[in-house]
Amino acid sequence: MGAKSSKIAFEICSVTGDYKVAEQGPTITLHLYDRDGNASPAFTLSNAFFQEEDGSIRDKFTIPLASWCKKGFGKVQKIEFWRSVEPGVEHVNYDWFCEKVIIRDRRKGLGGKWLYSYFPVHRWIHPDRHYYSFDCQVSLPSADPMPDERIAEISERRNNLLFYQRANGLPLELQALPAEEIFSQDTRWNIEKTKDEIIYNKGLDVDYASVDHFTSFDDLTTYYRAHSITEPLSVQRWPANPSGPEHDLVFGAQRLKGCNPFVIKVCKSIPENFGVAVEWLKPYLEGWTLQHILDARRLFIVDYSIMEGVECKNGRQFCSPIALFFWTERLQLVPLAIQLNQRMEEGAPIMPSDSPHAWLQAKLWFNLTDACYHLVANRLLHHLILEGIYVTMRKNLSQSHPLYQMLAPHFRHLLAVNAKLKEWFFSDSGWIAQNIQLSRKGIRQLLKKAFKAWRFDQQINIYRELENRGVYDSNVLPGYPYREDAMLIYKAIAGHCDKAARLYYANPMEAMKRKLMEDIELQGWWAEMTNPLEKGGLGLKGLPGKSGIQHVDELIPLLTNLMYMICVHGSAAWQPQFDEYGFPPNYPLALHGCLPQDPQEEQPLEASLQSLPCRREFIDTVLSFRLCQRQKGEQPLGEYELQYSHDQASMQILQEFKDELARASATVKSRNGHRDPLYIYEALDPQKMLNYLVI
Repeated sequence: MGAKSSKIAFEICSVTGDYKVAEQGPTITLHLYDRDGNASPAFTLSNAFFQEEDGSIRDKFTIPLASWCKKGFGKVQKIEFWRSVEPGVEHVNYDWFCEKVIIRDRRKGLGGKWLYSYFPVHRWIHPDRHYYSFDCQVSLPSADPMPDERIAEISERRNNLLFYQRANGLPLELQALPAEEIFSQDTRWNIEKTKDEIIYNKGLDVDYASVDHFTSFDDLTTYYRAHSITEPLSVQRWPANPSGPEHDLVFGAQRLKGCNPFVIKVCKSIPENFGVAVEWLKPYLEGWTLQHILDARRLFIVDYSIMEGVECKNGRQFCSPIALFFWTERLQLVPLAIQLNQRMEEGAPIMPSDSPHAWLQAKLWFNLTDACYHLVANRLLHHLILEGIYVTMRKNLSQSHPLYQMLAPHFRHLLAVNAKLKEWFFSDSGWIAQNIQLSRKGIRQLLKKAFKAWRFDQQINIYRELENRGVYDSNVLPGYPYREDAMLIYKAIAGHCDKAARLYYANPMEAMKRKLMEDIELQGWWAEMTNPLEKGGLGLKGLPGKSGIQHVDELIPLLTNLMYMICVHGSAAWQPQFDEYGFPPNYPLALHGCLPQDPQEEQPLEASLQSLPCRREFIDTVLSFRLCQRQKGEQPLGEYELQYSHDQASMQILQEFKDELARASATVKSRNGHRDPLYIYEALDPQKMLNYLVI
């Protein structure tokens, strides 16, 4: 470093990722190669590094201008490098994870055009081994210039990435978290420690040790400002009379824009096990007959039969409710009746005309079930399924594979995030396990049920998923925020995946099938995802293709639905969490006491406070969800923190995707400007969506 710009031939920058043990790299020896195979002398690069704000470490080096590179040496096309081991120094002290190497050609001086070469590495650098990387390296297996290196890379991953099954019927999980996937000491991940500091600094320790309940709803709503805790939007939406029609509107809107907007269905007929009489519904149907309402597809149902038999904590109760909702002429969804169990003999439906206390309790217990289903079946299960998909991708696809480079940014941090989630759900000390109504056995029971019913072509194909619920037609639930915005983003993702797939496999078109069938890495990945669990596969049902991916039209939905699952479904299930869970009366994770038995029981509304979480549970839940919602430095959808692809064609496709997302963001903002305030929905604004799943 320090040479005059006119005497510098190349600047070399190596980037170390934000990983727990990825510190300053060891001494590296390097060769440069141009397009004609001309080689540079060997250069030893010393450690001159600085740390970026994102936690990554960049080592910078310069190579002086010399006779070997003045004439006849073209643009750098390939690098060869290896670790130099100092005598008497333990190798373990030099663990080094290198993400990429960037070379700037400065042979024309500062006034000339700088030429950049990008060399993806993305691996741990071990001693006594030579590594090679090509400029903007992307290739299918049959066209790789270094096939032996590619095979060695995949073999190493296969040996290190091993699965196990927590219990029969559950998805496979990774046995041990690889070092390159472990979080750094970034404070955003130290949620438990940060929570303890907040409790101490804000003087919440007395309440945190208390099992007493709040004495009024006013005490609950004013607690945030009194202790300088961020208020969730649900506090502002909470009405003075939580058993009245204002709360019914909030409760109905949760089905369409809350944490779990994936479950409401068109009701085609009243279920036989739902004990509501037609005459009971008539006063709420705005003068129409029930048959007219059914024909007009204005009656909706949420049926949680899947929750029947799921075990809750000792001393607690749980329910498997059915609820009816009505789409009013004012274009608002309101609840009509809630039956808290699947069998009528266990309790009659509760309706808005029943006692205010019973009606509020029915909504609380329904939301408890909805919240447990959301966290276990729509968050934890999807994280576990994606863990298997990501691990099998790494076991089968080289990082030079175009599909790996396309998808890898969307799996960033997944395994570390999952390790945290599994700790919170399955460990005795995990805050979710401590605060959720379900026992740890109940969590596994629900996971098993949901996984058994899960299909790739149903749950994460937005068209099929909406059709199955009868809400695909825009005339049904007009303005349904999740549907309208999700379809908009889905179309942008589908267009992006279509262009990417055809770039590598359908050019020229007549060679497409041959390219796909010769792609042994893609076919191996597909096989491992679809093989049954007893044969070592993930056991996923409904993937495109019958005996592998044989046509680009099968590859496109595979890529599209994966990105939808991560980016769209993931954002819809995660973004509203604090605003929903952050005020327990709005969306309780646990309830005390008994299910309401008598719809006519008259009690003051404050009696419901005894069923809500106690002060300790309240503080633990509110702070935990608030801290999970913090994101520092994450890039929005399409803006990648770690760019794998650098070739011109891929970058052009990515830029077109970004442009489409910018248009989609403008559309979402325009929609929100015209929506009923209760239905404003920002979870799927691309400027707020993330590229990958977070805690």
